Amino acid sequence: MKLSKKQFEKLLRENRLVLSFLGMSNIGKTYWAKKFYGIGFEHINCDDLIEAKLAPVLKRLGYLGIKNVSRWMGQPYDERFTANQEKYLFFEGEVMEDIFAQIKNSKTKNTVIDTTGSIVHTSRNICDRLKRYSTVVYIEAPENMKENMFGQYLKELKPVIFGDVYSPRDGETVLQTLSRCYQELFSLRSDLYSEYADVIIPREIIDKNTDVHQFISLIKQSL
Repeated sequence: MKLSKKQFEKLLRENRLVLSFLGMSNIGKTYWAKKFYGIGFEHINCDDLIEAKLAPVLKRLGYLGIKNVSRWMGQPYDERFTANQEKYLFFEGEVMEDIFAQIKNSKTKNTVIDTTGSIVHTSRNICDRLKRYSTVVYIEAPENMKENMFGQYLKELKPVIFGDVYSPRDGETVLQTLSRCYQELFSLRSDLYSEYADVIIPREIIDKNTDVHQFISLIKQSL
């Protein structure tokens, strides 16, 4: 939802502003959503809601927590990965439908939707409605963060949807294939995030010294 600065200020003041944070996993969406929660926003965490949908499946395997959602899904080179990423996306779609219904029926409340990195793999319909019901803020990772973010992906396992991007080549090791395909995924998602964004905030202009009110000012200035 593209807003003017005056519309943004009015909705914020009236406690009716809905923001969505978009971007790659580990870019800081949840970090900032928690900061907004600290000043009175409702925080809708999509990862937690998807995990709840998957709970019966995870419980049977003795799994709990977002890292174990990644363990359940597997890596793109695992046999179970293709089927499990489709299940994950199905539940992500259900979660987004629930969120849209909640927003339409909710009373006055500033809200931040903390999306997954994979929301752009659900459907165009869902992404279009995300724009309809919220102002979409894309926290943009610069190209020079690719390698660092790949390292974080390997270090802190999270469920990452690759779609059909993962495609091994002859002579590559598994790690080489994973690295190359992650870079391709990064570029693909960057284009999709930009397409759906109402506001783009480059990651390099915000850091832990930026407070939530300064972040709000950055959003407003970018409208």
